[in-house]
Amino acid sequence: MAEGAQAKGSTLFALDTTGLPFAIQKFSSIYREEDAEFFLQNFSKYEAEGWERLRAAPPRSFVWDQDVWPDLEKLVSRPDYAWMLQRAGTLRRGAARLNDTPGWIDSIALQFDASIDRVPASLAQQANAMLPHLAKAVELSRCFSLLRNRYQAALNALDRVKIGVCVASHRAHVIVANREAQRIFDLGDGLSHGRDGGIRCLDAQTTAALDVAIANAALTVKGEGDTHETLMAAARRSGGYPFLLEVSPIADSEAELERNFRGAIIFIVDPSNPRPFSVEPVIRCFKLTGAEALVCGLMVQGLTDVEIAAQRSVSVETIKTQVKSIYRKTGTSRRADLIRLVLNMSPPIEGG
Repeated sequence: MAEGAQAKGSTLFALDTTGLPFAIQKFSSIYREEDAEFFLQNFSKYEAEGWERLRAAPPRSFVWDQDVWPDLEKLVSRPDYAWMLQRAGTLRRGAARLNDTPGWIDSIALQFDASIDRVPASLAQQANAMLPHLAKAVELSRCFSLLRNRYQAALNALDRVKIGVCVASHRAHVIVANREAQRIFDLGDGLSHGRDGGIRCLDAQTTAALDVAIANAALTVKGEGDTHETLMAAARRSGGYPFLLEVSPIADSEAELERNFRGAIIFIVDPSNPRPFSVEPVIRCFKLTGAEALVCGLMVQGLTDVEIAAQRSVSVETIKTQVKSIYRKTGTSRRADLIRLVLNMSPPIEGG
């Protein structure tokens, strides 16, 4: 990230807020690990105004110190800037939140060489362009860091994930599919693993769109594209709620699959198989009422408004009102977005 923005240094932080064992604390080589703790203990009070601006700014958008504190001459004498200048030879800096999900907090900060008294618009633009990809990397890292903490064998761990996970080459050939993905294929309900090695959908148009999404993800890994994720729905032969697919770039830097592998990771959610989904983090973070919590759980299980009303012994209009309130509180607008939010905040990983 620092190299791409021509910055001298960078720091990346992420911390789970739901009690799950996930944290990221990464620094450029110009910093020592104890530097961060020293800075937080001694200088964080000077950054209060900057943090307020950062919280108010949209995610994946840099806030630059030159916009918060434009008086550089006054700024360089501030203790935190004076320490950074002496310790690392940096002056100007900017920061951005990556994800806007209450399940965890994260931020990336860039620090520029002291020879730059104002970050030019061209470098700021380069930095902003990379944020969606870094945000996606942190999101995926959260899921897989939980897996690493519980299981050592990667392929065995994937079988513990209760949503479908496939790794596909740039030609859309599936190389790895976990147990849940194979279960979905075996249903014969609209998604299948074709003889050519690809994922086949109920209609040719969706299949072609999926192949394009995988190809675009592979181009992004090679630095020839900018697609950090593609979201799709695949219709079911049974007419039930469609499968939800998310396609993201993936590379195999350790050559465990094949040398110079570039492809995509595909997550497949079957809303009719919601057994491992936990809505508790969503309920806590968005302060859903007791009734809304019960309705949210039934929505994620794939029940229609009519079915939820029958199970709750209330009118359909009451359920529709509660659904609207759930969407408003969670910042979603449809059931697919709500399911995705639930999965992001509580990855469906089977316990040992």
